[in-house]
Amino acid sequence: MSVLIAGICPHPPLIIPEIGGREIDRVRSTANALGRLSKQVAALFPETVIFITPHGPVFRDAPAILADEELQGDFRDFGVPGVSFSVKNDLPLVNAIAEESRKVNISVNLLRRNNNRMRGDITTLDHGIMVPLYYLEKAGFAAGCVAITFAMLPFNDLFRFGEAVKKAVEISGRRVAVIASGDLSHRLTRDAPAGYNPLGGEYDRQIVENIKNYSVENLLKMDERLVSVAGECGLRSILILLGILSGNKIKPEVLSYEGPFGVGYLVALLTPVKEGEA
Repeated sequence: MSVLIAGICPHPPLIIPEIGGREIDRVRSTANALGRLSKQVAALFPETVIFITPHGPVFRDAPAILADEELQGDFRDFGVPGVSFSVKNDLPLVNAIAEESRKVNISVNLLRRNNNRMRGDITTLDHGIMVPLYYLEKAGFAAGCVAITFAMLPFNDLFRFGEAVKKAVEISGRRVAVIASGDLSHRLTRDAPAGYNPLGGEYDRQIVENIKNYSVENLLKMDERLVSVAGECGLRSILILLGILSGNKIKPEVLSYEGPFGVGYLVALLTPVKEGEA
């Protein structure tokens, strides 16, 4: 079993103490749960953590993976450039993921600084990765990373991409943890950042319930209209994660859920269970 543990994490920058200050008290449940998740991940000493984020470069038809030797980023866009990261990229695993994806007819965009043809810097770590990485490093994690951004593919294709990632992990022999980064509905309250929609709460209820029961089929069959009006950013990360975990018996645990700023924050652990374990 190469995937040791997996998690679903939100990524509000204000949960970083240097950014949020006193506001972090309003998301204390999320902060505590993310700390707990990070300690459990770090305690297993994974060689690599695979992050799946919605806030890197998103392409319509192909997931993107950062492909430089060192992955760097900081929170300068949130006023604290001193909180920065530099982690080693697991390039053999990156290349294995690209190869296995091609075998199932899913293209992958490998992004490097030297061949970046797009305007702007798209090869740095984004806050969807840096927020959970901050907590992981505080818990003692100090190993390699892989940074994946999902694509706007059909739900079943995202799951199939996750299966290709799983195959690549198995071939590599790496002991990995996987973090699906994503917030739930951004439309929970009248003062929510994306405006209010009464279906936002229903979307979050379904996500939390299906994660709690590990109902993979229900998540793959989510009503796309409901997903759209909820103003979410996490489902596609979760679907890739489910593909990576496919074929395993999973113990799900919802550590926290709250939405104090009109955005749903879910922290959950999904742990593969070895044969013979409860």
